[in-house]
Amino acid sequence: MRLLLDDSERRIREEVGEFLRSHTLSPQDLPEDFDARVATLRDWQRDLYEAGLVGISWPKEFGGRGGTASEQLVANLEMTRAGAPELIGVIALEVVGPSIVAYGNTEQKDRYVRRMLAGEDIWCQGFSEPEAGSDLASLRTRAEDRGDHFVVNGQKTWTSFAQYAKWCAVLARTDPDAPAHRGISYLIVDMESEGVDVRPLTQITGDPEFGEVFFDDVVVPRENLIGELNAGWQIAMHTLSHERGPAVAGRQVKLRNLLDRLIDYARKTEREGAPAIENPGVRAQLARAHVALEVLRHQTYFSFGQTAAAGRPSFESSIDKLWLAAAEQQLGDACLDVLGPHTGASAISPESADPFEFQSAYLYGRAASIYGGSEQIQKNIIAQRILGLPRS
Repeated sequence: MRLLLDDSERRIREEVGEFLRSHTLSPQDLPEDFDARVATLRDWQRDLYEAGLVGISWPKEFGGRGGTASEQLVANLEMTRAGAPELIGVIALEVVGPSIVAYGNTEQKDRYVRRMLAGEDIWCQGFSEPEAGSDLASLRTRAEDRGDHFVVNGQKTWTSFAQYAKWCAVLARTDPDAPAHRGISYLIVDMESEGVDVRPLTQITGDPEFGEVFFDDVVVPRENLIGELNAGWQIAMHTLSHERGPAVAGRQVKLRNLLDRLIDYARKTEREGAPAIENPGVRAQLARAHVALEVLRHQTYFSFGQTAAAGRPSFESSIDKLWLAAAEQQLGDACLDVLGPHTGASAISPESADPFEFQSAYLYGRAASIYGGSEQIQKNIIAQRILGLPRS
């Protein structure tokens, strides 16, 4: 199945191809040092934005191109198929940003949107807490209303790119006496504010991609409130629907590229005197990964059609998220089978590019059933919102 492109979408695809012919950057070209990698990716996003290939579907008046969601999807898919790295501003572009565009006022859009598109400001997402991950409504971070400002106290965790972020979209309880879902507000916190403490966490892959964030009497101007006071839950659900839906379409192509490289590696590496791909167990795992990714691909395209028709992500995004976790972990298992005796960390280093990439894919994939909302939460959404089943 391939997307059928109209004239404008074909032109976007041609623009992407022209850009990539004069700008080459693959994940393998990125610096090993994480700080240097982030700096390189900032420059990459800026170049893409200046070429008109970031924010294609975002409003022109705030720095976007004013195109369609399908045009942006075509550009994203073409970038991913070519092996271009993920944009450093992914949290802003695919998670938080759409909610700023949908719910922010004109001043807020003027202030934030163009800079997030150009990669000038990195954003992070302050939703999850140590005791409020899957049960997000039980969050305990508080924002005390002082009239012209709020005072925020609390802790967030699993906050991607927190140490590099200028802004954080924070869910905080502004009415402790209201029912769980009704006393939460959506605030934009300047990460350079006094009282913000970021502590990077090193993942099992070795990268400090996310961290803990502590807020100690952090002053947030009232102008940084998105939407109405105590009405943040609806905006949060809009944010999460983007994290679970449109973002998956690009990721499935990235995983497909990884599978293609894994198959090529299996042809070249030996197992007991023969190419690893001739091993029946390896072939079976590769086939399972292929099937899982094909199911994910068809599901994401179907879901995108639903989103385009509704003008916003639908509850189908929870199905996308479930299939993403299954496919990513199936592919990770195939990586280990191909690596075989070279799986152990002691046998692999960043200098051994292919084995290191495949091992990292397995390790990163362990989180796929948790990040963006756990499998259990997605199944509850599907049961209640799509199938109409009663709450237990």
